[in-house]
Amino acid sequence: MTYRFRTRLLALILCIASAAGITQAAAENNLPVDNKSFGPKVGYVTRNRSVTAGLAFQYRLSKVVRIAPEIGVIFRHRNLDGLTVDVNVHFPIPFAGERAAFYPLVGANFTSWGQHNIHPESHDDVTSHSNTFGLNAGAGLEYYCTQSLKVSVEGRYTLMRHYPTAYFTAGIAFIF
Repeated sequence: MTYRFRTRLLALILCIASAAGITQAAAENNLPVDNKSFGPKVGYVTRNRSVTAGLAFQYRLSKVVRIAPEIGVIFRHRNLDGLTVDVNVHFPIPFAGERAAFYPLVGANFTSWGQHNIHPESHDDVTSHSNTFGLNAGAGLEYYCTQSLKVSVEGRYTLMRHYPTAYFTAGIAFIF
């Protein structure tokens, strides 16, 4: 393990510990009851300066902990595209009369990156894939428009060995 990787891993562990402390303080909130939500997300990826789109599902385990699996596609730009699968944990903290919430997040990521090139002699498409695992850390804001609809914005950084990436997304989710 390199020094740089150990430093980033320590920073992520500290973020998780501070998020646990924040959720302890928010344990007595009364966010709208939304056991499950599902909806699309779109955004921007810094690795290849491209658009990402996907689907997110959220399931509230308690008032202060929510699990949020996601699947997404990173569209091709600069001969690089990808498929992502994330499992994040959110720690919602309500504000604005409980119509909105801020949430720190941590989680795990799997990304399959596709590098597209043209063979110089045969002019064939030569594609190689790199499958990587990473760790997510970030935060988001969500606003409850109605009891069955919410919108959100989110920023997160995925720490991985070869393709560290930042994601900025906006989404809409239907609460059921």
